[in-house]
Amino acid sequence: MSDAAVTESGTRLQNFLDRAGFRGFPWKTATILYTISWGWLLVVHDSLWADDWTMYGDYATFPWRDLGLAPWSSALVRVSHFIGLSSLRGIVFGCFFASAIILYGISSKFWFIDRLQRRLLILLFLILPFNTARVALFSFFYTISCLLFFVAWYLLSRGGKCNYYTCLILFFISLQMHSLLAFHLLPVIHVLLVSNLRNIRELFLVLRANFLLVLLPLIYWILRSIFWPEKIQYHDVSLSRATSILPFVLLVLLVCGSMGILQKRTNPVIKKKILMMLSGFTALAAGSLAYVIYGYFETDWSIFSQNAVTLFGRSDWYSRHQTLQPLGAALLIIGIVGLLPNFIAKFAKQIKTFLLVVCVVFNMGFGFEYVTDYAKQKEVISELKEEGESESGRNYQFVDQITLLNARGRAYRERDWQGLIWLAYGVESMQASRVETMCESAKDARLVLIQGPETHWEALKNWVSDGDMGFKVTVDDTPGACKPEMVTSEKVSGTIPILFYFIGAKG
Repeated sequence: MSDAAVTESGTRLQNFLDRAGFRGFPWKTATILYTISWGWLLVVHDSLWADDWTMYGDYATFPWRDLGLAPWSSALVRVSHFIGLSSLRGIVFGCFFASAIILYGISSKFWFIDRLQRRLLILLFLILPFNTARVALFSFFYTISCLLFFVAWYLLSRGGKCNYYTCLILFFISLQMHSLLAFHLLPVIHVLLVSNLRNIRELFLVLRANFLLVLLPLIYWILRSIFWPEKIQYHDVSLSRATSILPFVLLVLLVCGSMGILQKRTNPVIKKKILMMLSGFTALAAGSLAYVIYGYFETDWSIFSQNAVTLFGRSDWYSRHQTLQPLGAALLIIGIVGLLPNFIAKFAKQIKTFLLVVCVVFNMGFGFEYVTDYAKQKEVISELKEEGESESGRNYQFVDQITLLNARGRAYRERDWQGLIWLAYGVESMQASRVETMCESAKDARLVLIQGPETHWEALKNWVSDGDMGFKVTVDDTPGACKPEMVTSEKVSGTIPILFYFIGAKG
C-alpha cells in the first residue's frame, strides 16, 4: 500500500472519530490503569460468590419472575450458563470499559467540558473504586444494562429518527436495572439543555416531541406491575417509602437551585466549572435515589458517612448500590479541581495524578481481598475433597477464625458454606447437608476449622515467598470436636480504611 493510501486511510479514520466523538480517547492510559485496577476479576475468573450459588448453581431455580425482574433478565442468566464463568468475567470486564468509550462519545456533546477534561472524566469513570461487587455474577445483567443505557444515550445525542427509536428500545431494555429508572433523568435533562430553550412554549414543544422518552420509566413500571409483578417484596415502592425521601429530594433541589443561581452570576470560565459540578451532583443524586427509596441510604446527614463506608470500608456486597456513582463523582471532582485557588491550581496536574494513583491503589487492595478470599474457599474445597464425605452424617460446623480476611468484610452466609460442599461433593450432598457456624452438641456433626494468616499483608508475603497464602483447614469427624472457644466473637468495624486491612487493626 502506498504512503498516499495509508495517509488517506488515516484521514478517513480521524474524520470518522471526529464525527462519532471518539477522537482523543486515552486508549493507552485508560487500558493500563483499568487493567491494573480491575484485572483481578480475571484472576478469580471461575469463582462463585453471594447469590451466585443460587443463581448459577444447577441445584436451584432463581425466582426471577417472583422478584419482579424483567423477563429478559432470566434470558441473560441462561446465556450465562451457556458461556461459562470465565467468559462472564471477561464480558463484565469488557462492558465497563466499553461503557467508558461510549461515555466519551456522549461527553463530546457536553459544551462545558474540554477534551483534556473529557479524558480525565473517562479515567476517573473507569477507576474510581465503586462497585467491587461486580465480581459476583448477579451483577452481570446490571453490567449489560449499564452498557445498553450508555449506548442508548449516545444514540440519542447523535440525533436522527432511526437513532431516536433505537435508543428508546435500548433504554427500555436497560431499565431491568431498576435504579436506572431515576438515572434516566440525565439524558432527558441533556435533551432539554441542548435544545436551547428560551421560554415555556419551547419547553412544552420539546417535551411533546420527546414524550415517549420522558415517560419511558413510568411506562416500564406500569408494564411491570401488569405483566411481571413481584410476588416477593424486593423492589416494592410503597407510599410511605416514597414520601420518606422528601427531605432528600428537597435537599437536592436546594443545592441544585443554589448552584444554578451561582452559575448565572459568575464569569464564563467559572460558569463551566459550576455547571460541571451541578451536573455531577445531579448525577450522584439520580444514581442514589433508588437506594434512598429502598432505605439503604438514610435521608439525613448520615448519607455521607454511609456512602464513605460503602466506598472505602467493610461494606459486604453493598458496594453494588454505587454502580451508577462514577459518572457523577468524576464530574464533581473535575469541577472542584477546576475551582481550586491559583496557588493550588498550579499543582493541578500533580493533584490529578495523585487522585488516579489513589484510585488504583484502592482497586488493587480490594482486588487482592477477593483473591485472598477465593484462595481460602479453594483450600476448604480441597480439604473436603481429600477427606471424602463423612460417613457419620451430613451436619457441618464451619468455624472460620480468620474472618478479617473476608473480602470487603463480607459475611459468609449458609448458602456460601453449602456452595463449597456442593463443589466438593456434588449437588445431592449439598442438598442433604445442614450447616452451622456455632458449636452445637450434634453428635454426627463434622467440624471444618479454618485458620491462616491474620492479615492480608501476611497472606501476601506467604504468597510471594512460598506460592501459598498459608491457609490451614482441618476437617474432624470426631464427636464433640467443635469447642465453643474456637468460635471467635470479635467484630470488625465497617469504617476501618483499607490501610488497616493490611496491618490487622480490628475495631
